[in-house]
Amino acid sequence: MRKHTKILAGTFVLAAAGWFAGCNGTIDKEPNVVLEVETLTVPPITSTQNAAGGACTYTITSASGTFKNKPKNQFAGTSPFNDIILQTVSIAYVWDDLLVQDPVTAGLGGSVPANGSATALFSVVSNAALEEPIATPPNPSGRAGHTASLSLTFNGTTVSGDAVSATTGASLQVNSCVVNFGACCTSPGNPNCTDTDQTTCLQIPGAIFQGNNTVCATTTCN
Repeated sequence: MRKHTKILAGTFVLAAAGWFAGCNGTIDKEPNVVLEVETLTVPPITSTQNAAGGACTYTITSASGTFKNKPKNQFAGTSPFNDIILQTVSIAYVWDDLLVQDPVTAGLGGSVPANGSATALFSVVSNAALEEPIATPPNPSGRAGHTASLSLTFNGTTVSGDAVSATTGASLQVNSCVVNFGACCTSPGNPNCTDTDQTTCLQIPGAIFQGNNTVCATTTCN
């Protein structure tokens, strides 16, 4: 009888050990922390026309995000294994004129300490994407004067190897293309700006002398 009791006790211990191992295996598959986007700033993009009728040049200021590393339990608030290493940001666009652009993925640097916060800089769009015109009708200004709704997914991993991500939205404003020259002349026969001086311009019937696309009445307009 004693021999049988020992065998049964041993079987119970092994079963319990297997149950605990199974539970730990399930828990270990989930990250102990949550990545959260606390604030997101996407500055507007400025665009400047190089010359009369010329292409726009875009000035892109990096966007910034503040991220929080939130522990799921009292054991997840310590570094370094629960620190989050930021890796990439994936961005999808919905433009106001329904232009279709493929989502992009860009690198993201920095880390967020356990139970802490950190800020990272990144670009939300490329110059090549901004220069893309709508197909019909042709739009030489590209994305100038348009707005896009953004869906951003930030991806990272904890030092212990667990993948984490956070998704949020934002708006991207591309300012209208501003003419960047001192003066130009428009006339009924030439509606596009022509770089010239005021005296020559006003000799043309119906012509208007402009500076930076604003009607100007002085010879020093620029």
